[in-house]
Amino acid sequence: SKLYNAKESNAYQEASVRTASAFLNKCLPLNTHVRSLMAAIGMMNENLCPDKTSMAAHVTNICAMTSEEGVAYPVGGPRAICHALTSVIEQCGGRVVAGVSLQELLLEKLDEKKETKKKTNGEENDPLKGPKPKCKGIRLQNGMDIKVSKDDGSVISMLGFIPTFLNLLPADTRAAHGVPPGLPAISERRPLMKIMVGLKGSKADLNLTGADWYRLPNASLPYDEMDQATGQIRFGAIGVDAGGDDLTTDGEATGETETTSVGGRRGKQNKTATPATAKKITRRCKFQTGESWMKVSFPSAKDPSWHDRYGPISTCVVTVEACDDFVRAFDTKPQIYSILKGAGNSTSGEMGRLMDRVMKDLLQTFPQLEDNIICTQMYGPVRSGLTHCPARFAIKGNRPETSYPGLFVGGADLTVGDSFSASIVGGWMAANAAMGYSMIDHVYLKKNLTSDLEQFMEEPSLVTERDGVVVEDVGVPFKEVNIDEENATKAAESSKEE
Repeated sequence: SKLYNAKESNAYQEASVRTASAFLNKCLPLNTHVRSLMAAIGMMNENLCPDKTSMAAHVTNICAMTSEEGVAYPVGGPRAICHALTSVIEQCGGRVVAGVSLQELLLEKLDEKKETKKKTNGEENDPLKGPKPKCKGIRLQNGMDIKVSKDDGSVISMLGFIPTFLNLLPADTRAAHGVPPGLPAISERRPLMKIMVGLKGSKADLNLTGADWYRLPNASLPYDEMDQATGQIRFGAIGVDAGGDDLTTDGEATGETETTSVGGRRGKQNKTATPATAKKITRRCKFQTGESWMKVSFPSAKDPSWHDRYGPISTCVVTVEACDDFVRAFDTKPQIYSILKGAGNSTSGEMGRLMDRVMKDLLQTFPQLEDNIICTQMYGPVRSGLTHCPARFAIKGNRPETSYPGLFVGGADLTVGDSFSASIVGGWMAANAAMGYSMIDHVYLKKNLTSDLEQFMEEPSLVTERDGVVVEDVGVPFKEVNIDEENATKAAESSKEE
């Protein structure tokens, strides 16, 4: 059994450094519609084509969507979990500080003996080797220092790898001691814009569903081509590149021939190679009505306690990618995005134009929302972690432990981005690492933070008694709904027949 699990782990690891398009073309060679559908299920939360998507992220998303357990949503929303955890932290003597801006990590200075030993070993030119300063806290923008209370305390950053090591790690420390192995090979995902819409009416009044709606140009239908002489099929590319086509200037080729593109449209292709003097100019990324990547969700329709707390009011969140008017891509190592100055100004003309285009698409898709909009607000650009390319899962440094003692990294960068459950798993991995659980504990001893807590904690329940008082273990008031499973199964079967 252990040998089989090891083989399965190796197979998953090998697949993580390969792209999803190779698997889709090999496993689904005959039906382009099915291939496009699987590409959509495998990468819904990022505008990334299968030829750039890691198969690890692709198969993880497919397994999550096809799981018999279904999809869960916390009662009271994710904020209710934060409130519940805050109570536990404060009861244990901790403190939760919100609404603060971080400046940099606090690290201890290495003593002279360790520095001398490092130099005598000939490691002065290799920042990845030798002792590293210990992380002992964080400094806020207002100058306040928050330090760990004990020598063996830990600092866990849930912001992701790029913000932690490029923004919070002091520049002199980064230059002297380096960053996690492989960090220069990864890329940041394009930041996102969030449009929040307040609606008049309940989910029943507006016919809203808890399911998310996506428009996925990265999974558009491929157009396969067949060689008439050999009968061999050349697979078309799935999806449209978010960055657009590259334009060339300064020395364009003159020989042209007509070809049929993978999208089925006629176009022209240069016979000769582009000269070395030609400059490639990437087309600007702009939100195109009816075409660009877009996600629409209704959080109020997912929360069973919403109506009891707020009445006949609903919420909608529309997520789109930030245009080049708000962010700028840098071809650095790692590849990062810079948020332009004034990008979050709600009074800017570009912000208003983007809002108009997004709202037009929203009302065309959900016409029942028209005349029921109470308010709208745009928030962003918001950084969203690493892109799901193979390099993200291949580098050795993508793990909770870092080369700096006392510093750990958690969050969705360790697993799959833009996923609430993946973020929880990333936090769980960081907590296990901070507590000292090793690979031997996890793999061979089946020992981790959860298994140890199960020995001392009781099974959670909605209603329990504490000190003679009946209380509920939920963050918000909630009336449990009893579902008749037999009738629900019959209704589902009848809907399938229809």
